[in-house]
Amino acid sequence: MKRTITTTTFAMALLGLAACKGGGADSAKLIPEAATVVGGVDIAGAVKSSAYTKNKEMIEKGEGKEMLDAATACNVPLDKWKNITFGADPKTNGFAAVVNADGIGNEKNLECINGKIKEKSGKEPWKVEEKDGKKVLTMGDGNVGYIVNEGSIVVVSKDWAAGVKDLIDGKGKSVFDGALKDVIGRADTGKTMWIAGNVPTEMLKGSPVDGAKDGAASIDLSGGLALAASIGFGSADDATKKKDELQKQFDQMKGLAGTFGVPQSVVDSVKIDASGSAVTFSAKASDDDLDKIKAGVMDKM
Repeated sequence: MKRTITTTTFAMALLGLAACKGGGADSAKLIPEAATVVGGVDIAGAVKSSAYTKNKEMIEKGEGKEMLDAATACNVPLDKWKNITFGADPKTNGFAAVVNADGIGNEKNLECINGKIKEKSGKEPWKVEEKDGKKVLTMGDGNVGYIVNEGSIVVVSKDWAAGVKDLIDGKGKSVFDGALKDVIGRADTGKTMWIAGNVPTEMLKGSPVDGAKDGAASIDLSGGLALAASIGFGSADDATKKKDELQKQFDQMKGLAGTFGVPQSVVDSVKIDASGSAVTFSAKASDDDLDKIKAGVMDKM
């Protein structure tokens, strides 16, 4: 499983932290409704960001570097990558990722990437075959990849393969039209990264957001870092009460931010509000702010 999701691991690494604008909201239509969390990464936007360029050496290493080197050698260099949209259900280990990059669905390029990875690892990550009229990347662990077109492939866990094939064929219901439709609507899918889905309520007991049902967030790296998030609760009254609790907690703790190197401008940018049955959060930091925070963290290590 590790090597079959290398491309998605690489996409997440690009953020230092998964043809469309932003994180690929349209690609969510190829993620099955079984997903309980879905998100996207705008690779084209991420690699242009200051956060990427300043940490390029650290980001482009390990499995991410192996994938990047192989893709570059096989006509799919980083400047041809557009975005990745991913969906998962942690309880069932279901997983799907739509990879959009010029040439990524070209069979010759895939065979080339396959060979380059084999040279490094000694093992083929996949074989390109044809099943039911579809070009398929079959993998040793049972997971598969569907070639959608010259610019797109979908990597999917074996249990979700049939559902993804139906979506490619224009049948079935995607996560974008399923139970997560409303929470996905709260995420800004045009930002560098976005994520939306159900939250593990049992793990939140006793936490500041105890009682939350779902959540959505986006990160914009186009200039410094801007975060926007919302946490859904059972009712508007619940959200208002939780907003007041969180604001009080933040007010009590924000005086300590300076001791961790967090600039006052970042602290002042934090906004906590309620909108309908959700509590909303936003914060931003300039490139200079991020450099100061990084220096503060390094001083504490």
